[in-house]
Formats: sequence, structure tokens, C-alpha cells
Amino acid sequence: MRRKWQGLPKLVAMLGGFLILMGIILLGIAFLAFFGYLNVGMLLERKYLLTFAIAMVAVGLLDTFLAIIIARW
Repeated sequence: MRRKWQGLPKLVAMLGGFLILMGIILLGIAFLAFFGYLNVGMLLERKYLLTFAIAMVAVGLLDTFLAIIIARW
């Protein structure tokens, strides 16, 4: 039984690192938008809206999934 969960700490560390990376990227986008270097209105145009919405939902679901894994570890 021990052998089955042997790689779990490495997986949790990788997922935690990915979660931190995504947070840094999203914070960077928020700062760029706040200071006016990024036009957020462009992402809300009709041709980009579906892609933007899918990306945000995917990041949210991944964030929730990783939080559950890290909390259970």
C-alpha cells in the first residue's frame, strides 16, 4: 500500500507550484489592467469572449481541484 502513494508528495508539490504560477500570471494581468497597459475591454469583445470565458472557467476549476488535493494531503 505504501508503494501506491509514494509519488504523491511530488505530485502535490508540482500541482502547488503550478497553482502559484497561475496566481502570479493572473495577478500580473490584473496589475497591467489596473495601470492601463492592458485593455480588458478587448477581451470582452464578441470574438474573444468565448475563449476568455473558457480560460477563466478552466483556471477556476483547476484551482478548486488543486485546493482539494492539497487540503487532503
